[in-house]
Amino acid sequence: MSMERTRVRMLASIGWLGLLAIGVCACATPQLPEVSPATKRELVSGEALFGTEVAPADPIAIQNTSPEMERFLAPLFEIDSRRERLRQLVRHLAEVGLLNARYDERLTLSAAATLEAKAGNCLSYTNMFVTLARRLGLRARFQRVAVPPTWGIDGDLLIRSNHINAVVPNMRNTGLGQEFVMDFNYVAPESSHERWLVTDAHAFALMYANLSVDALMRGQQREAFAWLKRTLIEDPDNADHWVNLGVIYARAGATDLAEAAFTLAYRMTWRRQSAMAGLATLYRQTGDAERAHYYEEKIRRLRARDPFYHLAIGRAAYDKGAYEDALPSFRRAIQLRPRTGVFHFMKGLALLRLGDDKRGLRGLRMATRYGQVDDYALRYRSDLEEFLDVDADDPNARTIARVSSGFDLYERPGFAETRID
Repeated sequence: MSMERTRVRMLASIGWLGLLAIGVCACATPQLPEVSPATKRELVSGEALFGTEVAPADPIAIQNTSPEMERFLAPLFEIDSRRERLRQLVRHLAEVGLLNARYDERLTLSAAATLEAKAGNCLSYTNMFVTLARRLGLRARFQRVAVPPTWGIDGDLLIRSNHINAVVPNMRNTGLGQEFVMDFNYVAPESSHERWLVTDAHAFALMYANLSVDALMRGQQREAFAWLKRTLIEDPDNADHWVNLGVIYARAGATDLAEAAFTLAYRMTWRRQSAMAGLATLYRQTGDAERAHYYEEKIRRLRARDPFYHLAIGRAAYDKGAYEDALPSFRRAIQLRPRTGVFHFMKGLALLRLGDDKRGLRGLRMATRYGQVDDYALRYRSDLEEFLDVDADDPNARTIARVSSGFDLYERPGFAETRID
């Protein structure tokens, strides 16, 4: 079985743009405060922010089946072979359009709602597949994949997106290899990327965390807190969730509680970048320059080596029309990872916007050479088409048309057709 994949994202943790002002480290390792059980209880209460304790959001029926799901699966129940059952499930998903459905990164739905709406985000579609596969007796699991994170910016929030997929292990003697991976992603994760199975509680908590982040982006603080409280009930050991709690407190000016939440996150995992980002920004805002310098320098070193972080900063400038400001970020991303097409693509667009057709076209050619940029071509389709909408006798116009033909501009975003060999 081979699949065309479409790029998807999952909201995971929040930072602040204030962290972009980096200082120089000039201090020894600062001591973080101890977080007592009483302080931890106060953190998850919400009373300090809202005057009364915030009840957790009601759980949603994440994997409950519906009559529509049963009808969808009915033709598959009589198949004896696990291999054929799995193959026919994927084929059936393609036939009804669920592998070419609407992708909405802010739409987190249960399995039944995703099937009914034919819409959702990465986590929604992955959960739908896991639910359907399990209903057919297949041992489907959630799997996290350590792909380089993508970054997005929304107001004063810096949002890091990660990746999750579904795996059906122990598929020996099925013709599908040791395991079957269902990945709703345009670009298949590289085999070198670390991956690990996660519990249902971990995956469900990520869904609730998505709902919390979405509420925060809408300015609904109490709703965001309620969803995050539900998140922590499901999975209290994921440091990202405590970082998000720290951001909520910090934005409300509750600095002591924000520090406590970031400290808990920092001590939970060696993947401390988000927690350090929160501490750095918090200390900078409260005037603790020495501690701020320490964490800012650690963050600077980490982010300086992250090409996708530079891509996000460049895109934020580009989307505001600051094309000159965007170029250094795209160039730095290329220096760090020269064979990644999206960096050349964005650099090429910025140069075209600045009137440098020769170097802009060179950037687009490099993007087509390295590939895996169709999702960006779709996102910036109007930009490309603007350059195509010029005098057809202009040699530059013809060159741009030839280069742009390397991008899939006219397929709408969504899951591509699945081929079953």
